[in-house]
Amino acid sequence: MKQKPGSGVRRAWMKVILMLAIPVLFLVWVIIVVPALVIYDSFHPVAVQCTVKSTSLYEGSKRYVPFRVIIETDDCGDVSVARGVTAENQQDIADSFVLGERYEFTVGKFELEWWGPLKQKAGGTLVAEHYRKILT
Repeated sequence: MKQKPGSGVRRAWMKVILMLAIPVLFLVWVIIVVPALVIYDSFHPVAVQCTVKSTSLYEGSKRYVPFRVIIETDDCGDVSVARGVTAENQQDIADSFVLGERYEFTVGKFELEWWGPLKQKAGGTLVAEHYRKILT
């Protein structure tokens, strides 16, 4: 079967366009969408109440979030707290959680409803901006 004149050139250009579109879409995601979602979360905080089961220390990358406290809960999965956590106070923050007690964690709406569940399925945690013990 004969090809139409120029159809090979058209197909080659389509491949080039597709190969360029993928990195461009990735850059749009990283530069625009992710920061927009962080801003959205900061304006849409949600309080979740969870019962603490255990705590552990996590030392992450030196560049982004070097120190975290991971809180395993009975009803919310794993929650991490990084704001204000340093090498010097990490153990004290972890020890301040009373096992079996309920705490209120403030997370962003997108984090709670979309991103958090995906991360938890992959072994990650919900990221809480703030927390407080619920007084009974």
